[in-house]
Amino acid sequence: MKASSCNRRFTRALVFCNGEFSPESVPELEADDLIICADGGLEHALALGIKPHVVLGDFDSLTGDLRRRLEEGDPGLGAVYQYPVEKDKTDGQIAVEYAAGRGVREIWLLGGLGGRLDHALGNVFLGAVASFDGVLKVLGRGESAAILKGPGRLEVAGGVGDRVSLLPITESCTGVAVNGLYYPLKGETLYRGDTRGLSNELVSCTGWVELAAGLLIVIHTKRKEGQ
Repeated sequence: MKASSCNRRFTRALVFCNGEFSPESVPELEADDLIICADGGLEHALALGIKPHVVLGDFDSLTGDLRRRLEEGDPGLGAVYQYPVEKDKTDGQIAVEYAAGRGVREIWLLGGLGGRLDHALGNVFLGAVASFDGVLKVLGRGESAAILKGPGRLEVAGGVGDRVSLLPITESCTGVAVNGLYYPLKGETLYRGDTRGLSNELVSCTGWVELAAGLLIVIHTKRKEGQ
């Protein structure tokens, strides 16, 4: 398969993955979005009429029709990079590394949660890679997860009553503060293995989480209708 070059500058990358996918998780596209499809995520993008700039992976999850289009060099599928099935990283990691290599500092993994727990956790922890100093957001059906690195701040946008949970990765996370959430945290310390940060709630459409030091998983679960 041939690969074409892409010299444009992008500020955000939307990576379509092959996990549990929700069309509602796809944000309004912007002109400077880099669209990457990781293996079977290509089907999700095409179903929404979204043409990728890049398709990559080992392609073991694609249908015969899509594989044939890639092999024939369909110009509507962008640049194509095929990797062997037996490799030492997932297609999702390859996509994140590709976007980061293009200088993108905001990466969304759409369809990156749900299904296999190992893949879901692996996708979330990609945001903790030391060489990546941006924000990686992993989305599934009605929920998303991101890793906040201290010092830093992360905005959480949703609806009143949405759940927001904070899970420390490092032994402790210091200087944890929140705004727009029901339970206040003002420069607190959260410890790995403690559940103090679980099940907070948005009290407005936008809140934020701030962290002085450590690594913190921020999980946002949308409130279901009737709850």
